[in-house]
Amino acid sequence: MTYGQPQYGYTPPPKKPKAWLWITLALVFVLIAGGVAFTGFVTPGFFKAKADTSSRATPEQLSQSFVNGVGEDRVSLLWCAIRSKRSYTFEQTMAVSEGAQLSTPAHQRAAQEYSAAFTAGGQTVGIAMIPGEGGWCVRDAKIGGEPEPLPGIETKPSPRPDVKTGEEAGNKFVDAINARDIPAALSVLCGKVPDTTRDGVQQIIHGEARYTVEKADVLTTAEQTILHLTGDVDGVRKPGRVETEDDAEGGPCVASFSPDSD
Repeated sequence: MTYGQPQYGYTPPPKKPKAWLWITLALVFVLIAGGVAFTGFVTPGFFKAKADTSSRATPEQLSQSFVNGVGEDRVSLLWCAIRSKRSYTFEQTMAVSEGAQLSTPAHQRAAQEYSAAFTAGGQTVGIAMIPGEGGWCVRDAKIGGEPEPLPGIETKPSPRPDVKTGEEAGNKFVDAINARDIPAALSVLCGKVPDTTRDGVQQIIHGEARYTVEKADVLTTAEQTILHLTGDVDGVRKPGRVETEDDAEGGPCVASFSPDSD
């Protein structure tokens, strides 16, 4: 071979067009973008703004947070520390109820109580809201309408009433429950009753139960009186029972209360 001489017999291969590559890349990009958009905005909705389920600085904020929370099963932090007994049933039956919509905005019903209503699962639900620790909280939820407001939200017991017999103490206790007077009901309880009993009494009062004393059994030897009740608890007729300690220090007092059994 002689260097510097032109070479013969070799032709470079023609360059392949790159148009097909750009078309393929464009199609891949469109497919990826479409998939991201669908999962982000349709389902599961990563890009959707999350509904507020925690604000409760005002009754208006709380009512909307509660409605949003019903649809996502996230209302547990919006309840009051002590709330109506029937609200627990509501929480179970209305869990993850899609399409909850506020129908009646928050409005004042008592000095320190607001109500609101919403529709969910084809039913109207009313909620009662009172001031609580860290903001407003829901004390009651009633299917079919708004709960009746409490006469007051004070929970400190009133002074112990001057009663002479266990039957008198039991009747004052039942009268306080029917009047939905939390301080008066707590004032008749014996000092040694557990907190669960005190909380249970308030739970019943937060609802709308009413009781009638059917008869009283005075157990002289046991120094105890048993009051047998008939109650209307959320439209259902149920028995109830109050037991008193007649020889307690400070006078006769209520030692136990069974709101739906005798």
